Amino acid sequence: MKHAPKLALLVAAGMASAGAQAADFEVSENTTLTLGGEVVLNYLYEKKTNGENDTDFKDDGSKVVIGGTRDLGNGITAFAEAEFEYNTLGNSDTVSRDGSILGFVGDFGEVAIGASDNVFEDLISDAVDPFENASLDGASLTEEDSMLTYYSPDMDGFSFRLQGRHNNRDGGESAEISLIAAAEYDFGPVAIAAAYDSRGSEDSTESDDFKSQDHVVGIAAVAQLSDRLEASARFAQENDQAGNDTDYTAIALSYNYGGGDLYGAAQSVDPSNGDSNTQTAAGINYEIASDVVIFAEYGDLDRKATDGKTFAESDTDKLGVAGLIYEF
Repeated sequence: MKHAPKLALLVAAGMASAGAQAADFEVSENTTLTLGGEVVLNYLYEKKTNGENDTDFKDDGSKVVIGGTRDLGNGITAFAEAEFEYNTLGNSDTVSRDGSILGFVGDFGEVAIGASDNVFEDLISDAVDPFENASLDGASLTEEDSMLTYYSPDMDGFSFRLQGRHNNRDGGESAEISLIAAAEYDFGPVAIAAAYDSRGSEDSTESDDFKSQDHVVGIAAVAQLSDRLEASARFAQENDQAGNDTDYTAIALSYNYGGGDLYGAAQSVDPSNGDSNTQTAAGINYEIASDVVIFAEYGDLDRKATDGKTFAESDTDKLGVAGLIYEF
């Protein structure tokens, strides 16, 4: 299953955070700092849409995470977190900030400012994405920066999330704001969700102007069939300014065999102005020690260019990967 360990307080905010072994340092009675991170190493095989094969041994996003929480009183806790990516293999000396977030938690729920996960992705896209690398295609969503996000408290199984992203044109002129909303009802063995992403506007590749995007809608369901078996389904529709739409219909299964998970998914991608394609992927992982996981995945993304399909020559048609993740 996709590993995205969180600091206990930051589950809703959705940033990839320190693992279970992260170190906590009590600065004062009300303030705690946390240091953690993860190392991700992958060996990949890719077959491109132009027929060429490629292999690569790479660091796939190793990072150090620094976080902190402070009790502000009156039932309100503030938190902040920053991620810094680095290359474990040493073939790059670059250390870069991957994202940061500031938030407040209380009886009212949670408010987060910064690089929160898109809430459409949280509840819809991720419902059928147990993969580390072999993820199936999904609708194009609002980018995950400059976000203002509200997470409601749980209300007898019902919760909702509201999100907005403000982007600026060159010179500081405001662009169209992205608005995202998602809601979930958890019945216990089954949870259902629905979401909407207006997508706002983004820089046009053809000019210096911002170009409006059309909306994305989606629904998803996740069912716990037994203590070990989980099934999920997702439907999403992406619309564009030309009046075309693309439907993404997917199902996934995940089975916990004791030492790890065996998982797979299948999806139909059906554009209104072209041929549909069918994508499949499967994987297995194994926890060899506390916070150390190895995994292997294979995906057939059906991106081989044929009449009615337009893929870049560099797009991946088939993918195989073996990897290791160490969280600290």
